[in-house]
Amino acid sequence: MNRSSGEKISVVIPAYNAAWSIGETLQSVLHQSHAPEEIIIVDDGSTDALQPVVAAVARQDRRVHILRQTNSGLAAARNAGIRAAASPFVALIDSDDLWHSRFLESVGTALAATPTAPFAYSYSIRIDGANHVLPNAHWPRAPRHDFTGLLILNSVGNGSAAIFRRDLLLATGGFDETLRQRDSEGAEDWKMVLTLAHVAPPVLVPDYLVAYRLMARSMSQSNPEKQWRAISTVLNDVRSELPVAPDDARNARTMMTGWLASAFLRKGSLSRLAGLLAQAYLLNPLWFRSADLRMLHAMKLRSIIYTLRARVRSDRVKLRDLPGFEFLHDS
Repeated sequence: MNRSSGEKISVVIPAYNAAWSIGETLQSVLHQSHAPEEIIIVDDGSTDALQPVVAAVARQDRRVHILRQTNSGLAAARNAGIRAAASPFVALIDSDDLWHSRFLESVGTALAATPTAPFAYSYSIRIDGANHVLPNAHWPRAPRHDFTGLLILNSVGNGSAAIFRRDLLLATGGFDETLRQRDSEGAEDWKMVLTLAHVAPPVLVPDYLVAYRLMARSMSQSNPEKQWRAISTVLNDVRSELPVAPDDARNARTMMTGWLASAFLRKGSLSRLAGLLAQAYLLNPLWFRSADLRMLHAMKLRSIIYTLRARVRSDRVKLRDLPGFEFLHDS
């Protein structure tokens, strides 16, 4: 691997019972065109074979380290890794996601080139548990990605899509560990990017450099009610801690409701969904004036159409067949 001329980057991987996926995630990190300085896996009290899998990789690469802690939740695991990191930039990747081989180079270079930006991020595609690419409606144009844009749209989308300035993560107190205590885990990423974007706008790299794994057991799919509670808690926190225009808060609620609507439908929670839709749309009748909300709804509709089409087709694209993910042939 080569090292580009950008800042040094530490990679932090929070992991809980991720023996089944951590190997490929580490492959994606070790195959980066910009080699990370260190790779810190934070074992959040796993009870599976995670440690032997990581230990085997660590014996082959001195940059790989594992920290162990009692089960304390995703935010606490990330914070432990951030505190242990030695580089000025920290890239977080969840233990079942994958990076394009140029993720660190492209996103790290963009962050280094914009000294005022607290973080930089790229677009993501979705994959399933077998590394098949799921139907994705791509962004037709770059979304607004300042504080208001990320509040209304959250184009960062997941915890594996960004590289942060470590000093700013520490200065803000890190990821909010109290969300777990308040039974509101699941939106820590959104709260962090909003907190940092309120300081200064981030940088968007408009390339698809992250493979975000969407599993049936993920919270947004298996427990949309809990995900909604997490979203509502973060939105209330942000409104109490930062200046948020009422229209922007209503649009944020409309966006999140539209995002979770299909999950509520799959769970058969029709009456609950009807109530949420009434709050999100009837109490926000002018939502369509937001260009980003219109774009999001159009993308959601296209994604549904693509999914229906995919069900009647036998051919499915493997992630390893896409440029930048060829390393998966090694698995």
